[in-house]
Amino acid sequence: MCSGFDVSDATPTAVSLREWSVAGFGGSLLAVSVSHVFVSDEVLSPEVVQLSLPIGLSLFLVALGVWLRLDDTPADLVTAVLLWSVGGATVMGLLSGWVSVLQSMQGRPMLQPETIALTKVTLGALGGGLLGVYYSRVQQRTAELAEQRNRLDEFASIVSHDLRNPMNVAQGHLELARETGDEHHFEAVERAHGRMERLVDEVLALSRQGETVGDLARVDLDTVARDAWGTVETPEMTLHAAADETVRSDERRLRALFENLFRNAVEHGGEEVTVGSFDSGFYVADDGPGIPAADRERVFEGGYSTRPDGTGFGLAIVRRIAEAHDWRIRITDSEVGGARFEFLDAREN
Repeated sequence: MCSGFDVSDATPTAVSLREWSVAGFGGSLLAVSVSHVFVSDEVLSPEVVQLSLPIGLSLFLVALGVWLRLDDTPADLVTAVLLWSVGGATVMGLLSGWVSVLQSMQGRPMLQPETIALTKVTLGALGGGLLGVYYSRVQQRTAELAEQRNRLDEFASIVSHDLRNPMNVAQGHLELARETGDEHHFEAVERAHGRMERLVDEVLALSRQGETVGDLARVDLDTVARDAWGTVETPEMTLHAAADETVRSDERRLRALFENLFRNAVEHGGEEVTVGSFDSGFYVADDGPGIPAADRERVFEGGYSTRPDGTGFGLAIVRRIAEAHDWRIRITDSEVGGARFEFLDAREN
């Protein structure tokens, strides 16, 4: 099997560590603060009382990290929050050191009490973390706006180009029908209207599918695949549903994913489609001409098609549905040389 296109190279373990990184940093500061309590001779000594502030600030930082994890904040944005938190702690630590230098120049003891230094560092870490949360939310919103703008550009391109072509064809054949009275022109008009209807349907699906998913439940892959197969025109094609597995998914979206993959197989002249499973997910394979390695990234772009009559949005819908489920997609060759679409991380829950 040749190497395929993978939309995400991050391993689940690395992502999980990054998601908990802020909570881990807060836990480290908490451990340092608490350790000073146990080395104190008196439980209610002034030093122990002073340590309550850095302990409290560390607990707030741990809570912030847990909230980021439970809020499903992307791992890269959690990393940004961690960097802001570490930066805040570093700045406050350097500031504390600079104050100590100034004190020594005035003849006072250079070293500050450890409780004061810890308070400054934990305060800087929490303050930096909160600024990081604000930064991450701004970044997230910016990315969403950029995605919306790209979709508007995509839809504008469809209206200005892809829909205009069949409209021009229909208009031309209507004029010829009026001039000649030949009824075969109406068949061309009907085909053009059919293409426009399909374009509208797929653009609507592209705008709605994949952004979010509904309630996730354990669904049987083979059952959903057979249901999807029944809604797609597959003349002289055979489905082999051999997954015999369940995945946590929005069943309606999963059915749409299968439908678009089946249509793609039909359009490229395959005779058999197989739905199967492997260790970390499931796949859909066909026996068509396959997808060249150079095109495996581009096929997920909206509007890209290797067929003159193709809309190019089916696989874009598949990508968005997979992304909404946090699945990774990889394209390889099937055992008989066709295309094989693998969905990784679909069984890890």
